Amino acid sequence: NGEGIAYYKRLAVFIPNAIVGEVVEVKITKVFEKYAYGEIVKFKKISENRVKPRCDYYEKCGGCSLQHMDYNEQLVQKRNMVIEAFEKYYDGSIDGIPVYNTIGMKNPWNYRNKTQLPARHDGEKVVVGIYAQDTNKLVYIDKCLIESKLISDTMSKVLDYLTKAEIDVYNPRFRQGNLRYIIIRGFEKTNEVQVTFVLMKEEPRILKIFKDVLKIENVKSVNYTINNDPKSVEIISNKVINICGSEKINGTLGDLKFNISPDSFFQLNEEQTIKLYDEVKKAIDPKGDEKILDLFCGIGSIGLYLAKDVKEVRGIDNNRANIVNAREFAAMNGLDNVKFYCSNILPNLDEFDKERYVPDYLIIDPPRKGMELKLINYI
Repeated sequence: NGEGIAYYKRLAVFIPNAIVGEVVEVKITKVFEKYAYGEIVKFKKISENRVKPRCDYYEKCGGCSLQHMDYNEQLVQKRNMVIEAFEKYYDGSIDGIPVYNTIGMKNPWNYRNKTQLPARHDGEKVVVGIYAQDTNKLVYIDKCLIESKLISDTMSKVLDYLTKAEIDVYNPRFRQGNLRYIIIRGFEKTNEVQVTFVLMKEEPRILKIFKDVLKIENVKSVNYTINNDPKSVEIISNKVINICGSEKINGTLGDLKFNISPDSFFQLNEEQTIKLYDEVKKAIDPKGDEKILDLFCGIGSIGLYLAKDVKEVRGIDNNRANIVNAREFAAMNGLDNVKFYCSNILPNLDEFDKERYVPDYLIIDPPRKGMELKLINYI
């Protein structure tokens, strides 16, 4: 997570803001059975890769953890994280496993096409923020350098409008108020923005106020949803209801067009997503007669990206909404060589086996928990 790691009497000590190769004096702040946390008191040797973080909120909010390193060093350390994950969890030698260099961005700022932040009152002003790491303390943020300019500008205008409208904002300490989160998604290539508000309860006055958000430049869709569980991990836990404007906005990935609803998954970094998909294409090196099987396909974006260069793509996902979207996107882009199936993975693989369908390439992008052992063994 961006900490330096040192050892004291065989006890691992995690030190935020320290870089590999630096020598630092550390004050131990928390001690657990197998590890501890410390904070830097004094630098004795400073890394040549250390830079001044560009963000004014760095080390205050819990959003970023690597900005004290120059970008090339960040890419090196991200590769190291992959190697260390294999060393920790893989039961065998990793010597034969190739881990390629991390492919970075030309400009690793202002790329994120979506933000979802808790709202608060700061005096009379409506603000949003990010929680400080490992706390429930909110750091108010005027501008995040990771968000696209379209997202930041829209958020600023929405907050100004809500302040003037004297909106009722939820206070978790006193469990009073209504507006909990503001979610904004927008695509700079289409200049279309979607705003979704998360409320504790439905309230006619607030919904009436939200309608005028559609007057803000580039906003095409205004929505709300109810989440009245303060302990809920998920921000959107109920149906999203369109207040005004269109239910979906238009986004793109390369030549592909997408219609995105407020609760749909879509890649947050379009530039790097295309680089990633191009790496998949490079690995396949399509000649036009390939059959591709895309497991855990989500909204089908990887398979759709490859479809025009191969014979057939089949995607499987157990989320019905994802599959409905994937089929819509295939039709929208005129791709008739792509089929999507809604179910768990194994039953469909059995069916494909019976019809003698054998894919030439397998694309697997599983959720965080990974693949079940039965599926790994089957593959």
